[in-house]
Amino acid sequence: GLQDNHSFMGPSQTRRWAGIVNDDWMQNGFGDGMHWQVDPRDARYAYGSSNGGSHFRYDHVTGDMVDISPEPAIGEEPYRFDWTSPSLLSQHDPDVLYVGGNRLFISRDRGDTWERTEDLSRSVDRDRLELMGVRGSDLTISANDGTGSFGEATTLAESPLDPAVLWVGFDDGNLQVTRDGGRTWTEVSRNVGGIADGTYVSRVAASVRAPGVAYATFDAHRDGDFRPYVFRTEDFGASWTPVHQGLPALGSVNVIVEHPDNPDVLFVGTESAMHVSTDAGRTWARMPNLPTTAYDDALIHPREKDLVLGTHGRGIWILDDTRPLAEWARASGAAHLFSVAPATIQNYRKDTSYRAEAEYAGENPPDGALITYRLAGGSGPAVLRIARADGEVIRTLGVPSGEGTHRVNWDLRHPLPGEDDVWERHTAPGLARPITERGPYVSPGRYTVTLEARGATSTQTVEVTGDP
Repeated sequence: GLQDNHSFMGPSQTRRWAGIVNDDWMQNGFGDGMHWQVDPRDARYAYGSSNGGSHFRYDHVTGDMVDISPEPAIGEEPYRFDWTSPSLLSQHDPDVLYVGGNRLFISRDRGDTWERTEDLSRSVDRDRLELMGVRGSDLTISANDGTGSFGEATTLAESPLDPAVLWVGFDDGNLQVTRDGGRTWTEVSRNVGGIADGTYVSRVAASVRAPGVAYATFDAHRDGDFRPYVFRTEDFGASWTPVHQGLPALGSVNVIVEHPDNPDVLFVGTESAMHVSTDAGRTWARMPNLPTTAYDDALIHPREKDLVLGTHGRGIWILDDTRPLAEWARASGAAHLFSVAPATIQNYRKDTSYRAEAEYAGENPPDGALITYRLAGGSGPAVLRIARADGEVIRTLGVPSGEGTHRVNWDLRHPLPGEDDVWERHTAPGLARPITERGPYVSPGRYTVTLEARGATSTQTVEVTGDP
């Protein structure tokens, strides 16, 4: 969802030599594009949403769009939905869909029918609330501008360990948890210390550590407080521990993500930057090479382990393969090679010519296997050796040897005859990128990657599959 720019779908990698072009993306929703959930059994189907509680099931093959928005019975009080009403597809049963309003709505048949909980909000009369000293009922210009109601869900979470454990956060500061699938609820926001009562709940994230562990973030900028607020509970919300120490003092938090392979690794998106912690929030570091902008959403792809970031006005960013961050605490010694993700050989197409104003192309991820390693202080060269299963070294790569963490790419090829890691590059006016003469692809199979540096060695394996 791209807010005012509707909703679009497209690939993060293509076979095009030029990269990811505009033609690879297509619009699949209207209005203000919001949350999307893709059916893990068949990516043909997805669940989308637009502003104010509009939810639909989408078939991208036929283009069919079925309205599945929860509706009250005739004569009942209308439901209330946030401008960006949250939705969530169950990790345990992809037929189960959750939608948040002033109640939690649960569908067990892909949105065809809905169950509803009690009203979980505080039922606050927003016209009694003051903004800059003025009550909402006293406003004469732009009254209630930007939102049609108040006391609505802003964030949902389902425990990855127990589908009966659900969390719902609200714009009125309410934070509710259920341990029986939604039959009974406990309000736990008043157990959070160090924030004003009624502070907007920007995100709740259930942990892979244990069913009772979760994170909650709060956004107090509407009250003139731009500090970050991040808390962790280990007892279903009965008590909360702050974990925002070390985050910059100015930067309201919009999102928190826990790494599925290591619950000590956390990512936090604020109004100005992305931050990462490898020690469960005790310390934080700003993620480099990203624009200074608001980070509204983030997720880790369950298969690729890529970190996908949604910004406000600066596009979508992807950090390829976050496995090394999940393994960060295990890195030791003078030279450490992190695990290498499986790699696939891909033959690229040159199927596009000069496109004038439509020539924009996004960047494909590196072609080959990403290799990440860490070096202690010292001097001397660093070398990567790629060997077949029989032990024969087929490629030797000289790589950066400075202290710190490095990432390089093996292109899954043999060297050119008579060459090692030197390639011939050719460029000419009008080329989308330089033409590089490279050796032939290796055969599919398992290869050993060995790092040699600082008088030490470190070894991993990589599985190479053929072009599908």
